[in-house]
Amino acid sequence: IETHDVNPAYTSQYCPICGQHFEERYGSHHELTKCKKCGEMNANIAAAKNILSRLTDEEITLYTPYKRVKEILVSRVKEA
Repeated sequence: IETHDVNPAYTSQYCPICGQHFEERYGSHHELTKCKKCGEMNANIAAAKNILSRLTDEEITLYTPYKRVKEILVSRVKEA
């Protein structure tokens, strides 16, 4: 199995579809989340999709500091 390291910062806190910050986490194991635009989804699956997209993300590299990652994610939502 081939593996790749990516920056995991905030991958379970932002929607992989629209980029919005999730409103809340709930469920017996906090596995469910809600996006204002896209609705309810599994936070673990959302994180996996975000991790996959980080493979080709030129702005967020493996060594981008987590605070900078958050700035980038917030700016992307504002631009959309």
